[in-house]
Amino acid sequence: MRVDLDAVASFSRTGDEGGQRAADSLETLTGIPATCELTRTTLVDADGLASFLGTSSERITVAFDGALAGRAVLSFDEAFADHVADELGVGAEAALPEVANILTSGFVDAWAADDEDTIEIQPPERVGDEQQVVQDAAIVDDCAFVFESRVVLSGTRGTCRFAVLPDVDSFGSYVTEADTEFSLADLAAHIRVASVSADAVSSHLEAMTGVDATLVESHVDFVPVERVPSLLGDAAYEGAIFESEGVVDSVIAILFDEADPGAVAALLLDDPDAGSEMAESAVAELGNITASGFLDEWANALETTIDISTPSHVRDAGAAVLDTVAAAYGERADTIAVVNATIELGPDVTCRVCTFPSPDDADQLGDIAAGLADDASDDIPDFDDLDDAGEEP
Repeated sequence: MRVDLDAVASFSRTGDEGGQRAADSLETLTGIPATCELTRTTLVDADGLASFLGTSSERITVAFDGALAGRAVLSFDEAFADHVADELGVGAEAALPEVANILTSGFVDAWAADDEDTIEIQPPERVGDEQQVVQDAAIVDDCAFVFESRVVLSGTRGTCRFAVLPDVDSFGSYVTEADTEFSLADLAAHIRVASVSADAVSSHLEAMTGVDATLVESHVDFVPVERVPSLLGDAAYEGAIFESEGVVDSVIAILFDEADPGAVAALLLDDPDAGSEMAESAVAELGNITASGFLDEWANALETTIDISTPSHVRDAGAAVLDTVAAAYGERADTIAVVNATIELGPDVTCRVCTFPSPDDADQLGDIAAGLADDASDDIPDFDDLDDAGEEP
């Protein structure tokens, strides 16, 4: 299975430029410095798409049509909404639709810049039926494409979460050239890698700790290298970093966001007086077994092996941890794929798994996705071969 990361990089860069143009447009409207803190092109299981649309009560959708068709869904947290309303001198009821209009216009300008056709935006509407909003999203083989940006205003902790959902037919025509081998279906197959990895992580965490593990979501990001640290932000994490070698070389980060410091070690160690060295060793070993679990799934899909390095314990802000990954890949690619999973381990611990396959191994990762899909189809029983008693002959 061939996946052209150069083609992915092209529309990922356009999405990145669109996010910054949206922030610039907002700054022009309000007079407040605005920054786009995160932009990413994401593949997510269609059933998990709602998790990318925000949870704020202040959500607005803006449809657009032309060179690219679809809709933007903007979710404003309370601090952001109040700040914008104060600056514009009107209530949030009037301010937020205008902000949604400006942000969407700025974003789509980047997509229209290199196309002969224009992109026209429709009047903003408040989100009513969420399912109605996403039903025409770019879904291929149960996988949705999302361009996500997060825009902040200087002087406030508030954030606007800005998700653009292109229509599938329009998106396919926009990114696919007649003389290229680029395939949205091949790209969408990567979601299988994310979902299988997430299931393996959940089962290993549960087995090791005895605590129920709940999969929150899994997805694949295609993100400009310099944006990699923004995937985790400044939240503090403890965990382990590994490297793998084999059919796919990767860097893997297994990171735990703890409600209470030491919560992960407490799940693993019976001795409350265990020293820091023992606690760090336990966390690293948990990461090691967890990473080995899903890498074995990858290797089995191609009937090969993948070796893993000795874990390195880390305790730092998420952005600082991922900055080392960005530095390692920065000279080899403009855009990289990141296989993500988020798992809740009881009420006190959240596990983030970020796997960075080498850009040089993009085709092999596609082959793993195809192999995992074949394995899944093999697990489905052929009911035509069952006898009348309901048993296989």
